[in-house]
Amino acid sequence: MNVEKSLEQLETLITQHRTNEIEGFLLEKIEDSASQEDIGSLITLMNELIGYYRESGEFEKALGYCREVLQVAAQAGLAGTIPYATTLLNVANTCREGGLVREAMVHYQEVRGIYINNIEDTDFRYVNLYNGMGMLFQDMGDYESACDCQERALSVAVLYHEARAETAILYTSLAIYQIKLMRYQEAIENLRRAFELFEEDEKKDYHYSSALSAMGEAQYLAGNMEESAYYYERALHEIERTSGRNKAYEITLRNLNAVQKQLQDLPQESIHFQNGLELCESFYKEYGIPMIRTKFPAYEGMIAAGLVGEGSECFGFDDEVSRDHDFGPGFCLWLTDQVYDEIGEALQEEYDKLPDTYMGVTRIETHKARRSVGVFRIGEFYEQLIGLTDVPTTQNQWLFLEDYQLASATNGKVFRDDLGEFTRIRNGILKYYPEEVRIKKIAREAALMAQSGQYNYNRMFGRGEKVTADIALAEFLKHTMSMIYLLNRRFAPFYKWMHRGLREMKVLTEIGDILTALVELPNGDERIPDMIELIVAMIIKEMKKQGLTSGEDNYLEHHTDNILHSIPQKDRKEQKEGSFQMALINEVIGLEWETAGNPVEGCNVRDTESFEVFAMSRESIYGSWTTEMLKSRIHDLRMMKDKGWNPEITPVKQEIAEEIMKVWMDWLEELAVRYPKSADFLRGAFLLAEIFASPEECLQAELLSYSEETLDLYGRFIAQLCEEGRNLAEMTIHKLALYCGSGSLDKFEESL
Repeated sequence: MNVEKSLEQLETLITQHRTNEIEGFLLEKIEDSASQEDIGSLITLMNELIGYYRESGEFEKALGYCREVLQVAAQAGLAGTIPYATTLLNVANTCREGGLVREAMVHYQEVRGIYINNIEDTDFRYVNLYNGMGMLFQDMGDYESACDCQERALSVAVLYHEARAETAILYTSLAIYQIKLMRYQEAIENLRRAFELFEEDEKKDYHYSSALSAMGEAQYLAGNMEESAYYYERALHEIERTSGRNKAYEITLRNLNAVQKQLQDLPQESIHFQNGLELCESFYKEYGIPMIRTKFPAYEGMIAAGLVGEGSECFGFDDEVSRDHDFGPGFCLWLTDQVYDEIGEALQEEYDKLPDTYMGVTRIETHKARRSVGVFRIGEFYEQLIGLTDVPTTQNQWLFLEDYQLASATNGKVFRDDLGEFTRIRNGILKYYPEEVRIKKIAREAALMAQSGQYNYNRMFGRGEKVTADIALAEFLKHTMSMIYLLNRRFAPFYKWMHRGLREMKVLTEIGDILTALVELPNGDERIPDMIELIVAMIIKEMKKQGLTSGEDNYLEHHTDNILHSIPQKDRKEQKEGSFQMALINEVIGLEWETAGNPVEGCNVRDTESFEVFAMSRESIYGSWTTEMLKSRIHDLRMMKDKGWNPEITPVKQEIAEEIMKVWMDWLEELAVRYPKSADFLRGAFLLAEIFASPEECLQAELLSYSEETLDLYGRFIAQLCEEGRNLAEMTIHKLALYCGSGSLDKFEESL
């Protein structure tokens, strides 16, 4: 097959703007090359089709052909070769633009490995590789790494004078990343280098206007208002010349207007703000109120406004470091469902027209960040933060909510709320946990503080496991801070702000300084255990003041029963909820729901059932587990959540899992003799997602998600039940029957 002729025909279709014919043309040529077994032509044409789909935004089709072309290339024995790397780079770029960050990074790294082994480090192909990696890091919000990649690309590109246009674009991209990092002078210098190269070409495309706009922003942020206005005006002229008055033109015009307004109305010395919350409130007063009053006068009293959410500025913790992403002028507008249905979309359109830059700050948002400002339904806003559209009403809802979720829903400031609906929910959450829930959470943190700090730290360091000892110490620090917030009746923010927030506590504030001193000690310092015991003593002393425990024992885990028994009798639903084992079961269930919606990788229970149903079914399973088993499972799940750990699947683990499955299936058959409907119900409980064809497959997947320690404990537990002649399937369904209110298996069987 003459692939060069096919590419010429493709170019003709492009130049004649016959884009509707391109897909069919390429598919036909791909079929021809495949029938002729012309692998080289097949790969070339598939790469062209991937590029076409990518440019058209049809990423599902593009990604499908990405997988196919890699398979074809591998089967042809091209893996590890430069042609293979060329295809792989195309696939990586497609994954990046399709939002598959992890896959894109893996492919980019594989391309880099092939290049290192096969081409000189000055080869121009490195430019395309590092430019793609830079854009990937930009999408991830990692602008430091993005800058590093662009600098690597530039170190090669500058060697090729004929590539001055590409080099100018690289300088522009580098400058944009530097602006995000507030390195304005560096950005200005790199943009000037880009202009020098752009000026060498008589014909300039839209990349030149992008560089001009970037210079306008850099000059503005550097405080050079006149220079900023000058470059924004030039950018407007270039955008209109090359692309017309498109979206980029509108954005640039808004930015220019914002600069000109500052030049006319605001003395330079008045441009100042203490923190992001103050910046956003000022932005709302200057731009938000006039917009609402002008465009939606009849609804002014129905629109709640403020700034609440997950950003550091909502807590008042923002600084120069945190302002490099998802930061800048903006605010939230909260509407009831009825008002949203009437004006929600129109209000969002007007909000989007507000300036991106204010007080010298341009709003920076990472590609993957959840929308944090703009127009929201009140219920949906709370739902995206805590998973509920209103104040939690049941003990289980409160119990399985994380502190940081509730902290994010109640921080910041409400600027205006005439209707009071948004504030009603906010105040309901701010009333804090019901006391029995707070006490259960305190018991859980006490147990975890003891396990990580008083028990595991010394044991791990004594074994020479310094890394694991450091992990145990870090866990102790985190649970200590969580405990302090609970004892202060305050919601703890996300872990990276927990220590900063300790300054605002009324009791145990001094532990914050002790934690700082603790982490400054070298690994293994003999003072660390003493400082742990000092912290524990201070915690126990405060718990005694609050009537949560008594006695002189300094080992925290020994206080958990006292803590749980401090729950007022009138607040206890059942004795089972007051046990330490129940606290561990709740911890397991909460971690399973939070990390994956399900302990089995690939299952997403949240798509198919409510938390209450999920918790009830899992509680019936873990109700028979020992304390040691539950603690081991908690450790597994925390490793999965915090460290991204996935257990290794070994032949030994598979063999153990298969033996356990056989026992389980025998138990189910035995149960089915007396309670056939209950046995079927339990089998169905194993089918937690459609990807599993049988209960055996789902059970095996869960068993293989255990660590070796947990699986060993579970295997011994199963063996002991077999020796005692007990049926775990019957035990589990019996517990579920009790939780459902049936009272007995016979009544449960009748109800099915």
